[in-house]
Amino acid sequence: MRKRIIFILVIFVFALKVNAQTGIGTTTPAVKLHIKSNAATFRLEGTDHTYMELFPQGSSTRFGFFGYPSASSTNFTMMNENASGSLILGTNNLNRLTIDNSGNTSLTGNLTGGNSSTSNISGFAANVTSVSANYSITSADNGKVIQSTSASAITITIPTGLPTGFNCTVVQMGAGQLTFSGTYLNRTGFTKTASQYSVVSILHLGSNSIIVTGEMSN
Repeated sequence: MRKRIIFILVIFVFALKVNAQTGIGTTTPAVKLHIKSNAATFRLEGTDHTYMELFPQGSSTRFGFFGYPSASSTNFTMMNENASGSLILGTNNLNRLTIDNSGNTSLTGNLTGGNSSTSNISGFAANVTSVSANYSITSADNGKVIQSTSASAITITIPTGLPTGFNCTVVQMGAGQLTFSGTYLNRTGFTKTASQYSVVSILHLGSNSIIVTGEMSN
């Protein structure tokens, strides 16, 4: 009997070395560590903080961690420590939310704000771009405020191909009058800012229906 037990243990140890896989709750582990359970399955417990470290390229360099990284921390942190890497969240096997290594955030999909007419984005502010010479609007100006500081007249060119929903605000801060060039709609046929400190909006409603409206004249 004793010899049989020893033989079984030897076979078991040999199997572990060959398969290099460990199963908890399963006799057929599919990966290095396979835990099969229901409800709460894995737990990390610390005295005053705990987190999991990730070493995807070997044991010499940590590239990320998630958890509570410091004593008495109340912030659950997910961190990519790779200098050129991004932090990505996704669904349906597609990247949805990306924070790049410079902190820029991009979203694929709609930002609904809770689907409520009273929802808002707290602290939202548009970027302000200053120009002092002829300028061509691009899709990167979506949501921006463009102010002209030119003392002489300049032209603001509005191209075709802007995305549907594009909108930006143009302000004549300098003495130079602004002329809007391109194919667009204006209810009075105006093409220029009315005077210094005039505010003009550019709206793209789809099918190249671009409306330019505001404090304008000819």
